[in-house]
Amino acid sequence: MADSPPRQPEIERRVTSAGVEETWGIAVETPVEVGINGAPWTVMMATPTDLEDLAIGLALTERVVNDITAVQGIDVSNYLEGIVVDLTVPAHAVSESARHRRSLEGRIGCGLCGIEALAGLPSRPTVAVGSRATVGEAAVRRAFAELAPLQPLNLATHSVHAAAWCRLDGGVDLVREDVGRHNALDKLIGARVRAGWIDAPGFIAMTSRCSFELVYKAAATRASALATISAPTSLALEWAAMLDLPLMCRGAGDSIVAFAPDV
Repeated sequence: MADSPPRQPEIERRVTSAGVEETWGIAVETPVEVGINGAPWTVMMATPTDLEDLAIGLALTERVVNDITAVQGIDVSNYLEGIVVDLTVPAHAVSESARHRRSLEGRIGCGLCGIEALAGLPSRPTVAVGSRATVGEAAVRRAFAELAPLQPLNLATHSVHAAAWCRLDGGVDLVREDVGRHNALDKLIGARVRAGWIDAPGFIAMTSRCSFELVYKAAATRASALATISAPTSLALEWAAMLDLPLMCRGAGDSIVAFAPDV
């Protein structure tokens, strides 16, 4: 299993803030092609860190690999102006219908990453994952308080999202960062899969708005809740209800607003 290319290169710019000149880091954004068994699957615009995690998480949350433990290898290589990450997976573990549902172009901002039209949206899930442990407001407050200093890329660049896996008491166990919020979540989930922690109790905290694709991806785990810094969209609420996934967001001041799955 190949190692990732070096972490993002140091790119800096001199900027002026409130009349004071200072140096800011610039987040790297590059095309990352994810392939399966040597065939291209999709292209993401992503931060070139933790790319094995990204590929594994994406394959799981897009339901393309139906048995993630069947992945036999991950090869990472530089190609032209981008990076190629290829998964080696037995054919029986690959869902061809899910694989072809996604086009070969991914965009980080729209929330429809790689989908060319509304008709290409994945079918709405109808089966809930099962019972989940309760996550309290104090735990969510603790998670957000711990998360900020655990984002080295954002501290340097002020421009990337983070996804964190948190224990039920709010302690942060693992963080992944990326220019794309759903990429950050895929990296987090992929890292947990590779570590064998995918079924451990806990919840996900994210430094982004709560959109439907984050709900869809979080539902691929046993997360007890998805906590974000802003309120969910109407579609996110609909999907959360169908998946029985509690949503929590940071409100005014130190308040935490909980959206029950039956909203």
